Amino acid sequence: MERINELTQKLDRAKILLAETTGRLATLEGIRATKENEARTKNRQASILETVAEAFRLSSESAREEARKAVESAGTEALQAVFGPEFSLQVELSDRGGRPSAEFFVASNYGGVEIVTPVMDSRGGGVVDVVSLALRVLVAYATTPSQAPIVLDEPGKHLSEGYSRALGELIRAISEETGRQFVVVTHDPRLAEVADVAYTVGMENGVSRVARA
Repeated sequence: MERINELTQKLDRAKILLAETTGRLATLEGIRATKENEARTKNRQASILETVAEAFRLSSESAREEARKAVESAGTEALQAVFGPEFSLQVELSDRGGRPSAEFFVASNYGGVEIVTPVMDSRGGGVVDVVSLALRVLVAYATTPSQAPIVLDEPGKHLSEGYSRALGELIRAISEETGRQFVVVTHDPRLAEVADVAYTVGMENGVSRVARA
């Protein structure tokens, strides 16, 4: 009887250890998935910057200057619409080894002091989200048919809650100004509130269900 009790206690301890180990593994898997998702997002944002930079490299000198002004204007308007008048986008054109080069910076004014940082190093991810959104819209507008919708996947994923509504209003304003339809995938209800039509996707008995919100 004593031996049975001892085996039972060992089994109980083993179950507890297994549960703790499983919990740690689940936590680590969640952390890994989050980091991989963040890395993919950052790669997409870097890719759109590189796409615009490549367009600068392929343009004539006069066209590069016009493009620079257009990119700065679009980026600045987007930043100011979401964060306020202290922000602006700056594009620096230069020659590197005989090749035109473009670099992107965000300028912000705090108490009369201007701080200029590379876009990918700007505070948090929200600034990068807004700049990459503006540039994605520019690229789509220039390279796709006018009747084609512009699809945005989690455009404000790293924005603080207080800025979500402003981002939604910005997307709506761009849509109305350009006549382009936007299809936005988001988990943020504040962003979805701005849409003309919104749908939710849920899971029921292992099957995805789509319903109008």
